[in-house]
Amino acid sequence: MPEELKSREEWLASLPRAYTGAGCLLTDPDGRVLIVKAGYREHWQFPGGTIDRGEDGARCAARELEEETGIVREAGPLLAVAWTHPSEELDHPAVHFLFDLGTIGADVPVVLPEGELDDWRWAPVEEALDLLGPSRSLRLAGALAARGDGRTRILTSPNSGF
Repeated sequence: MPEELKSREEWLASLPRAYTGAGCLLTDPDGRVLIVKAGYREHWQFPGGTIDRGEDGARCAARELEEETGIVREAGPLLAVAWTHPSEELDHPAVHFLFDLGTIGADVPVVLPEGELDDWRWAPVEEALDLLGPSRSLRLAGALAARGDGRTRILTSPNSGF
């Protein structure tokens, strides 16, 4: 006997959900990467955050950059899309978009939001790869390669790092 068809609402409720976020690759003229540190996370991260209802990834990246650093820029090309499977940290998969926000002078003031972020720095790529941890360093490597050849990278991350 065939299985009874679900209503649209039941079918939608049965589908997997994914967390979505967007981040910024911003570099200085020496190629150093702007990264930020939240006290509640082990590793450093890109300026960025979760995509709000009614917002697209590029708008999220620009908004989060402004909220987390005070720097106002529009998001440029999409450099990398990272997929992470559910884990002990997150019960749903996550999709993270990393956008190119270009290059700015290292002397541009950075103003951190009180109580959200503890520190920021311009890190040389090798240092950033170490400080970002496994998932975000994968995104950085993919994003830098995409900047070089203009081809967006699709990545699968070994752990969430969301």
